[in-house]
Amino acid sequence: MSFKIDRTDTILFLGGITALAAISIDIILPATGVIARDFGLADQFGASLVGFYFLSYAIGQLFWGLFSDAYGRKFALGLSLLGFSGASIACAVATDFNALLGFRFLQGLMCGAPVVARAIVRDTSSGKEAAQTMASLSAILTVATLIAPVIGSGLLVLTNWRAIFAILVVLSLVFLVYILLRLPETAGIRRPERFRLKFVLSAGRNLLGLREFVSPMLVSAFTFGGYAAILSVGAIVAETRYEVSPGAFGSIFALAALTNTAGILLAKKLLKKRSLKTVSNIAMAALVGAGIVQFIISFMSPSLLVFWGSVCLYVLAFGLTYPVASASAMEPAGDSPGFASSLLGSCGVAMGTFGTLVATALFDGTHTAVSITMALFAGFACAAFIWGRRRPDAP
Repeated sequence: MSFKIDRTDTILFLGGITALAAISIDIILPATGVIARDFGLADQFGASLVGFYFLSYAIGQLFWGLFSDAYGRKFALGLSLLGFSGASIACAVATDFNALLGFRFLQGLMCGAPVVARAIVRDTSSGKEAAQTMASLSAILTVATLIAPVIGSGLLVLTNWRAIFAILVVLSLVFLVYILLRLPETAGIRRPERFRLKFVLSAGRNLLGLREFVSPMLVSAFTFGGYAAILSVGAIVAETRYEVSPGAFGSIFALAALTNTAGILLAKKLLKKRSLKTVSNIAMAALVGAGIVQFIISFMSPSLLVFWGSVCLYVLAFGLTYPVASASAMEPAGDSPGFASSLLGSCGVAMGTFGTLVATALFDGTHTAVSITMALFAGFACAAFIWGRRRPDAP
């Protein structure tokens, strides 16, 4: 741990690459219905641009964390960003919706930067320090998610949806330049023997046998699964139920991003005075409360203000829960933080994909799909949390 993440530019860079997948999703949210209509399809087909990305991103993370353990963080990041920029170019010039879905799938596969960023944090810190660093990166992530839909909406007004993918190309190339000029290697010596099935099976069996890894991994994954509801059908609900135009959706999404940032900053503040376990308890209480509110809202016909306020409450709890649960899951990673980060990220994105599918399947033109999905996944997260806190000898 000779290298410390203490330079402002390093924090901004790691926060940026941590946010890359979220930016890739959020910047396209205002355009999902627009893209579908541009190809002569119904609006809801646009949600598949989010679902396909989630699915491939989950698969890709299993590769990139392990690859970075074997061949180094810096090389893995560079290769990932090159592939991501190429896939983004292909998305920008796609002339067929099925081709766009295929390139979007490839884009998700090549987005290995967030999983490598978590591994770098684990290389250089642990415990409360790692949780505080994760909170800093998460804060940058939420600022990026605040800005991304606004940029997406602005591009729709000024030009068209293809410019959204052009922005992603530029962003990935900027990160690539930083890697080449400023980022040191943090993984130590290369260990190519870890890029083998025997190691994967052995390390996977060890990590998945640890309740202290599996429980917080599931908590973070289920929490994200509920959040994915607003990513998949949020813009469509806002437009069809509340007559919020795609160009204006970025503004209301920014409110949710601000509450997410507030949750993250609260987690960071609490970690300065309280233990990781205590902050985890507080975060779970907030998530359960948000889930109960969503359950009640699902039986109502709320105004936009009430509905979006309930969404912001869940997103606040998400911001409080996610960095704490992620840091807790990385603690027992041992000398395989890249692989642990792969499992953590893949589980989270797989659950995000599940959340997207649930919300899309439940969508009936009202807010109900979002509320039920958030309530359901908050309940799952609570169950995983309680299971993790049981005594090892409990029946």
